[in-house]
Amino acid sequence: ASVGDFVDSITPHSAPDAEHLSATPDIQITQDIQELAQELNNDPVAIYSWVYNNIRFIPSYGSIQGADMTLKTKRGNAIDTASLLSALLRISGIHTRYVYGTVEVSSEKAMNWVGGVTVPEAAQQLFSQGGIPNKGIIVNGIHKAIQLEHVWVEAHIDFEPSRGMKHITGDRWIPMDASFKQYDYVE
Repeated sequence: ASVGDFVDSITPHSAPDAEHLSATPDIQITQDIQELAQELNNDPVAIYSWVYNNIRFIPSYGSIQGADMTLKTKRGNAIDTASLLSALLRISGIHTRYVYGTVEVSSEKAMNWVGGVTVPEAAQQLFSQGGIPNKGIIVNGIHKAIQLEHVWVEAHIDFEPSRGMKHITGDRWIPMDASFKQYDYVE
């Protein structure tokens, strides 16, 4: 999902504090993470794009590997991906926090997201096997969507007027979900 999809949910002006910049057991600040953030010029847009484009989604639930192992393996679930994104942003001086909630994804997008399966029930089964709470939304006998528990990041970004392109001082909590993506599968 893009920032534009979340504009109505942007939380203005709630102040971040020191905990939103700190390392945690999941948000590890390692040498590799510091170097990657520097390579990306500590730019929140470049950091988000790198994580989105380079970390493959694994349908599992809970913190499994944390930021450092997610970077090393180039794959992770939603929480692990959020931890890596947070680590890169925090080392760049950008406050972050986890957000947990229920999201609804169209059946078509959910099937693509979990690995290109061809029936919605298979996507649900993969989510379930990974421990992700989910349920199918069926309308008039047609599987339309899947609701699932999900985690993403909110970053305190300089949103007005550059929408994060020129970060000086954060002014809004902006949702960033680097784990939800669509893939192009080839034979």
